[in-house]
Amino acid sequence: MFHESPRVWGLACHHPWLFAGEYLHLAGLRAFAAREYETAILLFEGAALRYRDALKTEPLARVRVHQLMARACAAGGWISPLSLEVDRALTRLEQIESPEPPFALMPAHVLLASWLEGAEAAADEAQRAA
Repeated sequence: MFHESPRVWGLACHHPWLFAGEYLHLAGLRAFAAREYETAILLFEGAALRYRDALKTEPLARVRVHQLMARACAAGGWISPLSLEVDRALTRLEQIESPEPPFALMPAHVLLASWLEGAEAAADEAQRAA
């Protein structure tokens, strides 16, 4: 599959108009799962542009939340100040793609719960390290 290839990710980051929003979103999720956060952010931005051009508001909202999650992870994960923004954004959605393969749609409140669990675990770990 092309969306699994880092070479194609590079092309898609620089030329998003060559790809459908859905492809860019899935490629961004693959990069996110591979912890390639900066690449994921760029792919999600490309997906957002394509979704906006096609007036696809639901996928646009979901890709923006994934982009926020990637930014939060790139900035330190759950202890990042962006983590609170992820929490808020997830509460506004009904469903969202799982950030783990196979990236199936799931209730947003389930992803929020797992995000909050991760934040709590990260806070505990930071406290133990201090």
